[in-house]
Amino acid sequence: MTESFGRSRALTVATAGLLVLGLAACQGRDKTASPPAGASSGPTPGPSPTRTGPPPTPTDVPTADSTATGRPGRCPAYPTPDCTGAPRTLTAPRKLKLNVDDDALLIDKPGTVLNGVHVPGNLVIAADDVTIRNSVIDGRVTNDYKDADHPFTITDTTVGRPDRCVSEDAVGTSRYRASGLLVRGFSHGFKVSGDAVKGGDVEITDSFVKNCSNGADHADGIQVWGVHDARHLVVRHNTFDQRGVSDFTAPLFLADSAGGTISDVTVENNLVAGGTYSIQLKHVAGRLTVRGNRMVDKTWSYAPVESWCHAIQTWTGNTIVTIDPAYKITATLRPLPCTE
Repeated sequence: MTESFGRSRALTVATAGLLVLGLAACQGRDKTASPPAGASSGPTPGPSPTRTGPPPTPTDVPTADSTATGRPGRCPAYPTPDCTGAPRTLTAPRKLKLNVDDDALLIDKPGTVLNGVHVPGNLVIAADDVTIRNSVIDGRVTNDYKDADHPFTITDTTVGRPDRCVSEDAVGTSRYRASGLLVRGFSHGFKVSGDAVKGGDVEITDSFVKNCSNGADHADGIQVWGVHDARHLVVRHNTFDQRGVSDFTAPLFLADSAGGTISDVTVENNLVAGGTYSIQLKHVAGRLTVRGNRMVDKTWSYAPVESWCHAIQTWTGNTIVTIDPAYKITATLRPLPCTE
């Protein structure tokens, strides 16, 4: 199924001179490009904006838990829009006031819990151990603040709006746990970056991602960019749907052509649809396990896989399938081999 998205200008967390979020350049191949003979590299990222003054002091930051409750159970099979995101019983979440230029909510108190709330803009994590659950976030969720990447957890939350398309990553960039998310209205779903000290350490589970595109986004379901010896990435039991997007690279784009590496990677039991080469796993070091993933038949442009097979220790149980409009598997057609 193809979800329709409106177009709008991408949100920024703050104006220049106040807040820098280190927006990463998209990478990958365009749908209309001719398939290359071998592995390719993405474009060189553009320069990051420069902050000319101190960040603003946030105000009215909530710290107390609300009475919202999580959705009962998990998705019966693979995640869908109906069993992910904010609980359907959350009909009137408490709307929070933005505290940075009427554009973002910046959280700078460690241990803050946001539960059952609506953030009508971007959410910036500027303190350790922040928790977001059972909530609706209209903009991005990022901890890329002053080069710190504070750890956070986000569960059972809707990120993005269905009536616009933002040419950015929805959730990032390192040291986070994401589970039960409904991600929509972004060209990129999840971003992973960082180094051996404060990079990687990301787990993404039980979530649904539907990409969009504004025409030159090279959209990805998950994108690795700017890593340097980053460690620990788990991508387990998610649905990445990139069908119907005008400009895209791959639902699973774990490849940093800038030369970085990430190790200790597990990609398992995901449902994948769309893309040029749909599953691209490259620039990895150490343990890489790819097992039990389901690739929807004939939804790719060139081939279902283009990966560093020689570097993958475990590739097993991956198959090509068909699905119905509710993302339920209707048939398993054949094994999905690894190809370089």
